[in-house]
Parts: sequence; C-alpha cells; structure tokens
Amino acid sequence: MFLGIPFAAPPIGERRWKPPQPVEKWQVTRKANRYGGDCFEAEDPHSDDLTKEMVQTVDPYFTYRHDEDCLYLNVWTTNLPQDHSGGELPVMVWIHGSGQAAQFLSAGPTLARKGIVFVSINYRTGPLGFMAHPALTAESQHHASGNYGILDLIAALEWIQRNISKFGGDPARVTIFGESSGGMMVCFLMSSPLAQGLFQQAIMESLGCADTISPELKASSNYEGGVGTAEEIGLRLMRDLGIAPGPDVLAKLRAKSPKEITDVADHDGSINFDIESVIDGWVLPEQPATIFARGQQAKLPVIVGSNADEGTTVVEETLHASPTLASYKAFLKSEFVSDATADEIFRLYPATSDADARAAFIAFDTDYEFGNSVHVIATDMADGGQKTWFYYFSYPARAKFYEGLGAFHGIELKFLSGWFYPSRWGKPSAEDKKLVDLMTGYWTNFARTGDPNGPNLPHWPVYDPKVDMVLEIGHEVKLRPTPHSDRFPVFVRSLNSRLKSISRSGQELGPTQQK
Repeated sequence: MFLGIPFAAPPIGERRWKPPQPVEKWQVTRKANRYGGDCFEAEDPHSDDLTKEMVQTVDPYFTYRHDEDCLYLNVWTTNLPQDHSGGELPVMVWIHGSGQAAQFLSAGPTLARKGIVFVSINYRTGPLGFMAHPALTAESQHHASGNYGILDLIAALEWIQRNISKFGGDPARVTIFGESSGGMMVCFLMSSPLAQGLFQQAIMESLGCADTISPELKASSNYEGGVGTAEEIGLRLMRDLGIAPGPDVLAKLRAKSPKEITDVADHDGSINFDIESVIDGWVLPEQPATIFARGQQAKLPVIVGSNADEGTTVVEETLHASPTLASYKAFLKSEFVSDATADEIFRLYPATSDADARAAFIAFDTDYEFGNSVHVIATDMADGGQKTWFYYFSYPARAKFYEGLGAFHGIELKFLSGWFYPSRWGKPSAEDKKLVDLMTGYWTNFARTGDPNGPNLPHWPVYDPKVDMVLEIGHEVKLRPTPHSDRFPVFVRSLNSRLKSISRSGQELGPTQQK
C-alpha cells in the first residue's frame, strides 16, 4: 500500500476554484503510510459509525479524515519492479461517488491480489468542485468555470500515465470505474476531449451521463434539478454567503471556510450541484447526451449496469423529503417540465394515496434514474460499434438491517471489495463469497483483456440492442430481457425534448436521440 500520494497541489486559498496545479517537489523519501484527506463535503450522519468499524478491519483506516487539502491518491500492488521479473499489470482506477470516498478502500487488497494495480483517487465535489461563477469564468484563460472536480480526475490520470509503471502497473491498460455519481464521472471523462487517451476501458455502475442535462455555463436550460445557467447557481451561492457583487468577490468567496460553503449549498435547494458538471465549452464542449448519441465519446469497451432495487435507499435524498402523493406528483411536474409527460409517467407508476406513494416512487426512480440511465449508455455504445457488456444485479441483501431493501443502490460494491460492514451484514455466507469471486473475476478480467469472460465464469455475451438481453447477476447468473425497458421510451422522449430547447447554436440530435 502506498497511501496519500499527492497528484496536485492543495486546492486551498488562491487555488480554490482553479484547475489543479503541479505538486511542489520533495527531495527526501516521502512516507506513504497515511491516507490523504478526503475532499470536503457535507457531513454524513452515518460516517462516524462506518469509520469506527472500518478502523478495526481496514488498516490504516484510522488516518482517514475530511480536508479541503485533498488531492491525493492511493496505490495497492503486488508487483513492485524490484520484486518481479514479469510484465506490468493492468491498472484499475476507482472513482468514488458522493459520500463514498472511504467506503471502497477495502477493495485495494482484494483486487490487487487478483493481479491488478489498484488506484483510488480523490477529487473535489459539490460546490468546491463544481461551482461556476462569472468572475471565475473571467479569471480563466479558457473562459470556463465549474468543472474543477473533473479536471482533478484528469490530473490524477495523467499522474498515473507518468508514474504507475514504478508500481508495476501498465499505463497502456488503465480501466476507470465508478458507482453512482462516480459512474457519472466515468461518463463525463469519456465525453471530455481533455481525457482522451488516459484510459482504455471503462465501467459505469448504476449511473451514466447520456440521459441527463447538465447546466450550461451561460445559456439557460432546464438542467437536472433546476432552470437557468451554471453561473447563476454560483451567484446564488455568493448571495446566500452574504457577499455583495464587486471587484473583490473572488477574494471574499475564497476567504469563506469549506463548511460555510457546503452548509449554504445544503440548505438552499436552488443551489444544486447534483449533476456535478458544467457545459463550459472546454472540459465538456457539449451535453454528454448529445456527444454519446452522435458517437463522439471515447471509443473503448465498457461494462455498464444497475441494480434491481436502486430506489429503496435514495427516496428521501431524491425527493428531499419523505414521499407523499403530493411530493411524488410535484417531483414529476418539476423533473419532466411537460405536464403531459408527467401524467404519462404517473400512469405507468400509479399511486392513489400517501400510503402507496413510496412504493410507486421507488419503482419509478429505479427505472428512471438508474435503469434507463445505463440502458441509454449501453444502447449508444453498442449502436456506435463499441463492445459493451450489460448487467442487472439482483442479489438481495439478506441481513435483517437491510430488510426490505432488496438489491439496493451500491450493494454490488460489497461484492467487489469483499468487505460487508460486519455489524450490519454479519459473516459472509458461502454464496456471498462465491459472488465475490464472480464479480471480481468479471471486473478484473475486463481490466486485463477488455473482455470480462474467463475460465470458471458463466459466459457473458456482448450486448446487442436488437435483442436487448442483459446478464442478471443474482442467486442465478443468466441472460434475461432487460427489465422494464418497454417503459424507457417516455424518458428518452423527454430528454430529447429538453435537449432541443437548449439555446445553443449548432446543437443537433444524433440518430439515437431521434428514435
């Protein structure tokens, strides 16, 4: 383990809301036995319990902490150059989702022992990673602002290209993978011309970006979660912090503490960084939905998929409240703009009272936010001639703590890391361990060869949109028709309608979007 390696200078003070800057060189041997700070974000009420338990099992997790000084990465390897005479190993780079930076560190030893050099990287999230603002745009030589977190990921991947061979890794065999908003980050990197050539394969778990609308820097749009421009979100944050417009606005913004900034963003629903990206003309030149539909994204093999019961654990987070019939209907009206579309979706996922609104919203959100998201990616990639492996994870949580949650959002990570949060899950069963071997086998084979198939694994065919079959990974591992894909066209039509309304010159839909 090599922990807490800086890949960029601390993004603090004058470097806040700037692209990552080079690391100051050091002359003496640097100790790499402590994690660097995890990038600052809103506090998770469950993080203390998780930390206490991981300290006991994931050494040296006790060094973990949150800090604005956070641009560090960690490397696990069994293949140090002085210890081997063979070739370089494939590299897997983990991109965490919101609130996840700590929760997958246990995968390092598990995947490294499968013949992988495993790297986990930090990047700025939320308002510290994705705030656009007119003054930041004016300050930038690229006339762009807001994608600092994506630039952090690019800087980390560039570090890997320069240095990973020192750890026994092959810079020509890099697979990036992430879950939830981490999967979305993988998708954004596939959409960015600045990231081209820095990785050769990609895995997106539970989310992509080809079904979403990111806020545009200066052009008003109905983006996911709001209406207006990215710069307007930054102006609202400035207002809520009590900062008046003027020539010293950036100095005043950079003088605020990270907690002040994240607290304001958490308490004002109009300050929305849920889709952590900005269409800025530089990092992201166009909407990723348009880029993927035209086949202009990175041309490489992908694994993509989602879980059977994604919505069970994200209801309150998505609605920002407990579900009621009124809040469910209000969400549909807000999300889909068109009353006719909202009504059509409500008929597909009906509810008659507050008592059944929760189940209806879970069914809707599992299909809309997750199932459709990865289905669009799989279809766009396959239509563009790229090899795509499509999965549907249905193995339910069996522990009492998770009763009623099924195959919830993020559950598959337990089977990729081999760490099950013992106080909640209990001791892994023989079936659990068998599924760990299967999942890690597919994922590491893919990193090794660009194909997940290998000895002692059920055959996983390349996805074909014409037959629309997906590999179900659960108590059984088998091909089946993609669940609920007959409901996805209404979501795609809504996306296309919103894309057409964006007032950008030259914005045209590709053939997939015109279906």
